[in-house]
Amino acid sequence: MVVIFNFGGQYAHLIARRVRELGIRSELISPHEKIANIKKLKPQAVIFSGSPYSCYDKNAPKANPEIYKLNIPILGICYGHQLMAFQLGGQVLSKRNKQFGKEMLKIKKSKIFEGLKPYQNVWFSHGDQVNKVPEGFKIIAASKNAQVAAMEDPARNFYGIQFHAEVAHTPKGMKIIENFLYKIARCRVDWNLGKVTKIILEKLKEEITDNKVIMAISGGVDSLVAGALLKKAIGKNLYLISIDTGFLRLNEVEEIKNIVSASKLGNLKIINARKSFLDLLKNVTNPEEKRQKIAKHYFSIFEDEAKKIGNLKYLAQGTIYPDRVESASTSKHADKIKSHHNVTLPRGLKLKIIEPLADFYKDEVRKVGIKLGIKKIFLNRHPFPGPGLAIRILGEVTPDRLAILKEADNIFINELKNARIYNKVGQALAALLPVKSVGVMGDARTYSYIIALRSVDTSDFMTADWSKIPQQILERISTRIVNEVRGVNRVVYDITQKPPATIEYE
Repeated sequence: MVVIFNFGGQYAHLIARRVRELGIRSELISPHEKIANIKKLKPQAVIFSGSPYSCYDKNAPKANPEIYKLNIPILGICYGHQLMAFQLGGQVLSKRNKQFGKEMLKIKKSKIFEGLKPYQNVWFSHGDQVNKVPEGFKIIAASKNAQVAAMEDPARNFYGIQFHAEVAHTPKGMKIIENFLYKIARCRVDWNLGKVTKIILEKLKEEITDNKVIMAISGGVDSLVAGALLKKAIGKNLYLISIDTGFLRLNEVEEIKNIVSASKLGNLKIINARKSFLDLLKNVTNPEEKRQKIAKHYFSIFEDEAKKIGNLKYLAQGTIYPDRVESASTSKHADKIKSHHNVTLPRGLKLKIIEPLADFYKDEVRKVGIKLGIKKIFLNRHPFPGPGLAIRILGEVTPDRLAILKEADNIFINELKNARIYNKVGQALAALLPVKSVGVMGDARTYSYIIALRSVDTSDFMTADWSKIPQQILERISTRIVNEVRGVNRVVYDITQKPPATIEYE
């Protein structure tokens, strides 16, 4: 067992995910958790997460100082590193120039860096930094802009790193976490995805018993696997609803029917609500307002369908860890990035929520799907947001803009499939920008929309790098979109990483 103090950093759950990758059970807890409750968990190690706060802020989350007296190894990451220094008598300063992105780290000999070369590329994301280490600590790593990039007190097994070892942008980050857990904390391997899946199935059966469950099915990986879990647990008492908001991809409704049929889930009802959703978003340009309006209307339709079925008690959702993290629903200290369809529920919702996948990351969800016998062709589909193309059209959603984006997105995805690239990237999408640019077609001046293409490589969707799609394929995609999609005269390719950008545009 590893306890992770969730100070509100966007990577808090990613740390838990990395610990599980190493086969060790982890649990995120509030920094306000009573020491007595932490002792009951009998953790072999403690990890402090990052945070959007400075440790000097009035409302900054703090660890109970008693945690340092429990004789348990502690690893502080970013804010957790600063907080440890601050609480144990060191000094933390706010730097005018923030350190963000990749940087070279020079490391010294330490158990936590065992097996690593003297120079390492790591990912920084911070403003404050440790200026003076506490008594008993020594500096074990430095970078150009951070003289205390890592520190240790080996006598007490306390370690702090200013960089994010948990993100994919730190190539040897997993080795650092592995060293801390195996060599310093001597944790035992006890996390098994197969066993966890069985436990979830047992809990679903126990909680739901003979009650009926209604669930949205989108054709995406998350809802499909959640549906398969529920089908195995409760059988014919699962009722699937697919609401055609008008914001689905080209031919998506037929695709959903095929997926549900092939996966033998049954009990599917398709509802055409295109007009009502389009009317709802008229003159709406704010991304959060879009998401909230869509979610509210979506669930009002669900409640109406629930009444028609009768005697319903539960609403199931395909919510996964990243959804909860980005919606700041896991810590009151988290900085909300955006609302998620699955976790933005209207107050009047009278159904109890069931989220079978709420503790899993995308790659884990796919592994669970394989264990349930779902075809890989369905499990390898790219994620698609609940609000659909409405948040890939920046600005107001109109019928014309929707038609343009559906065609452009369809060309992009099909060309990736034709080039056998689709299954190699994590997620690909087209977005319509709310501006027009001047172009020339057939010797005539045009003034048309810009389509932005985005494709990212990622394993967990918490961090992502832009896909290095061959130039000739991008050129073919651009040529097809400009020639075949009326209303577009320019195509751009997004090469921004996450962070600082999110994968979706809104």
